[in-house]
Amino acid sequence: MSSSALAPGLARKVKKILEIKTESPDVINALSTLSGIYADNTPAARRQLRCTIEQRGLDINGQFLQAAEAVMQALDDVQGQLDGLSSSCGAISSALSTARGTASGLLADADKAGRELGALEAKRQMVEQFLDKYQLTPEEVAVLQAGRVGPEFFAALSRVRSIHEHCRGLLRSAHQRAGLELMDAMAAHQEAAYEHLCRWVQAECRSLGENDAPEVDPTLTAAVAALRDRPVLFKYCAEEVAGARHGALFQRFIVALTRGGPGGLPRPIEMHAHDPRRYVADMLAWVHQALCGEREFIVALFGEGGQQQQQREGSSGGSDLQPAAAAGTLQQGAAAAGDGMGSAALLDRIFESVCRPLKVRVEQVLMMSPPLLLCYQLGQLAGFYQRLLADILGPGAALSTTVAGCRDVANRTFLEQLKAAGDRLLRTPPAPPADLSPPAQVSQAMQLLSEIITAHEGSLQAAGLSSSTQQQQQQPAADGSTPAAEQGLEAVLAAVLDPLLEMVRRSAEALSPDSPARLDDGGRLDPTAHKVYTINCLAAMQSVLALRPAAAGRATQMADAINSQLDSLVGQEVGRLLACLLIYLTQLDSLVGQEVGRLLARSGLAEVVERVRLYQASASIAGAAPAAPLAADPALSLAAVVEALRRFFVAVSSPDALPEFAGIQSPRLRGDAVARVASLLVAAYEQVHSLLDDPTAGYAEQGGSSSVKHSPAQVRTILGVI
Repeated sequence: MSSSALAPGLARKVKKILEIKTESPDVINALSTLSGIYADNTPAARRQLRCTIEQRGLDINGQFLQAAEAVMQALDDVQGQLDGLSSSCGAISSALSTARGTASGLLADADKAGRELGALEAKRQMVEQFLDKYQLTPEEVAVLQAGRVGPEFFAALSRVRSIHEHCRGLLRSAHQRAGLELMDAMAAHQEAAYEHLCRWVQAECRSLGENDAPEVDPTLTAAVAALRDRPVLFKYCAEEVAGARHGALFQRFIVALTRGGPGGLPRPIEMHAHDPRRYVADMLAWVHQALCGEREFIVALFGEGGQQQQQREGSSGGSDLQPAAAAGTLQQGAAAAGDGMGSAALLDRIFESVCRPLKVRVEQVLMMSPPLLLCYQLGQLAGFYQRLLADILGPGAALSTTVAGCRDVANRTFLEQLKAAGDRLLRTPPAPPADLSPPAQVSQAMQLLSEIITAHEGSLQAAGLSSSTQQQQQQPAADGSTPAAEQGLEAVLAAVLDPLLEMVRRSAEALSPDSPARLDDGGRLDPTAHKVYTINCLAAMQSVLALRPAAAGRATQMADAINSQLDSLVGQEVGRLLACLLIYLTQLDSLVGQEVGRLLARSGLAEVVERVRLYQASASIAGAAPAAPLAADPALSLAAVVEALRRFFVAVSSPDALPEFAGIQSPRLRGDAVARVASLLVAAYEQVHSLLDDPTAGYAEQGGSSSVKHSPAQVRTILGVI
């Protein structure tokens, strides 16, 4: 049957059925349920399907209603209870409304009281903070006024200072009155605390004089550091310490001088009074050692002077003492130093006690007229310790001044004895020995001077100066001033060498032919003896000075004087040789021999050299060559010059031609003198020989140097001049 023959409604149903997807889970489930309802698939069952399904739904709904009846009954019970609760809440709400109306005033008062309580609590906290910042606790007040000095005391004192500083901030705000009142209260507490602290420190300081090397308690150090804020109280305490140590040091010095150490060791210093140098050295060493110990004590208690004072901040608890003690390592400020409370000033006051006994004993040693060298050693020793003491105490301290005075007295005594010894040398100059050697006075004086220079260099080395530094100190400064180290030794060198040189000069006068002090026949005297004797004495002095870097300047001056004497001696000897050995000798008639000999003496090489020098001098003054050549002068003819050169060569060819200067004891100076004589003789020969080839001299036309048999090189070889 075609679809067009079907009714429209049926066609839709068929179409709908055909479009159903039987494979969907819903269809499958529905079919499964139907399979459970119908055991057999019969047509009757299929016709009754709708009724069966509806009946099945009714059964299910009936079962649901039976089950819901119990629930509905429970809900009815709940509804009844809710209705009772609602009526109760209404009654309560009505009662509350009535109560609220009657208690509204009380609630307003309670709310106001709560707000006031919050404000008061905030004020309480502010007051507590203010009191913590600007007030002391009763325990802190008690500790500051009469408590034991310790960590709690310094913590309370630090808190007072902190509160005082905080009050300055109040003065810059609107609370100036409160700031002033608090500052006054804290100032009163602070003054009471400082007075209590001062009394405690003074009591502790009085016991410091009982021990030779007292231990410094950190609490005492912190207390002294705290008192620096009160210069007057600090000065009282410092004077108390200085007074206690002053007396204790005097007693210790006297005991060291007379009784020595415990059990007799070390021995008393005065046991060595028979040895002045050790006696004075032991006293000065004891004073210096005591000064180092006292300085360590003073620095530990008061600190170093001239530095900025550290801040002293305390804190609460058991660790307060350490910061206070650290702050107490005396960093002395300018104000404290200006009040004379520096460590150097305190040490100066303490050591004033030993100044007089030390000075008296040193002066007693010097009054016994000790040997000259010992006086110098004592002066150097005192100068060494004076520099050490001045580095610690300052040059103006009483102890430094006392030791400087002892040094000056020793140096003055030394120079006076040195001057007296020089005067004795000048009053009785010794006669020159026969061998022209230096007299014993020169050797003794130079031995003494050598020991003095040794002592001087030893003092410089003890002061920490090396040898190179000593040499540098002997050199003049850039501004021309004399170094301090040289000034002291220069005065000693002058006091020894100047009289010695004058004595040598006066002693050498006895060797002059025209001296009234001569005792022998002047005709037998060597004309060079005067200079040889002087050279020997100067060489003996210079040999000692040359070994001493500290006397390098004087050694140079002495060497210059020796060279000057050698130049004079060599010039004198060369002149004598040229005048005596090179005279043109001939056999003259006995009647006219004396006159002819005098005339022929001018024709020697000495006269030739002198005439040549005069010609050259006149030519240099005129600025041109002379009008007549040298050969035109009869005294300078070629024959005369050649004969003078020949005679000169013959004279110097003999073994004993050159002087030996046997009187000069120094081999170096003796060889130097002989070499200078030979050099000057060669120079004179070369000067005359070179003129023979000079075109302006007029000898070239007559043969020149070819007329001379011996060349300058041969003369050099004979005289040993290189």
